[in-house]
Amino acid sequence: MHYNGPIVRPYTDADSLIIEVTVGCTHNKCIFCNFYKGIDFQIATIEQIEMDLKEASRLVPRDIKNVWASGGNPYALSVEKLTTIAKLIRKYFPQAIISMYARVDDLCRKTVEDMMHLKDLGIADIVVGIENGYDPALSYVNKGYRSADILEGCKRLEKAGVDYRIIYLGGLSGAGKGDLAAVASAKLLNRLHPYYMFMTTVAILPGTEIHVSAQNGEFEEATELERIKEFRMLIGELRNDMIIDSRSVANMVPFVAQIPRDKEKILHLLDKMIQDFSDKDEEAMHGRRSELLSV
Repeated sequence: MHYNGPIVRPYTDADSLIIEVTVGCTHNKCIFCNFYKGIDFQIATIEQIEMDLKEASRLVPRDIKNVWASGGNPYALSVEKLTTIAKLIRKYFPQAIISMYARVDDLCRKTVEDMMHLKDLGIADIVVGIENGYDPALSYVNKGYRSADILEGCKRLEKAGVDYRIIYLGGLSGAGKGDLAAVASAKLLNRLHPYYMFMTTVAILPGTEIHVSAQNGEFEEATELERIKEFRMLIGELRNDMIIDSRSVANMVPFVAQIPRDKEKILHLLDKMIQDFSDKDEEAMHGRRSELLSV
């Protein structure tokens, strides 16, 4: 099997067959991210992909249900390229659902018809790091898109009938602005229908631009209590059905909840945490976060 650079995938996809499709990210300019630092975007050759699929077919059952197409955002590839790759995967694993990361601008460059075509070939589960719906934060961290683009791209997935998951990144707006981010994000998400949301919070990682900005005082990091309050406000404002999963290493309040079924239970949990939150809790949570080198 060929793997170049870091392999990044959701922890929920740990049991998927991982096939390298791309290496790195087409954007690679988000100031908080160090996943692909120093790595140029590359596309795996069709020969390499088929070689890996042949090897995998000797090791895992032909009827496996999930293949993770590895890379920062393989959905950026052309429809023609993705068509070839999907057909190859289905040749060896005909029942597999193919999942992969996409950036919002990847979605906006594809038509609904493109997405429907790729879905029919098995590319039926997309993970999108929207981060949040608060435009000043998206602009500051150089995401390369705005909330209107998130709405447009995800609506295209919905019209095509493609299931998708999103990543919400709390604390991205900095100190004192969590409420603004939560309200703006809820307003956006209430117009969309992801089936799953990974809810995490930003870590100020060494070697990133946001770390330099925090060191020189340009960016003031949100406190741990502010992050919990941001979660609480966002969940309180959400109206659509989805699973919320906050079990990432960068989040200090892990839970999994089905909204709306578990909404009141989670809000009660967060309210109790906020009520009982102490300076000692702040110190302990921030200390753990500050030790992270990657997420």
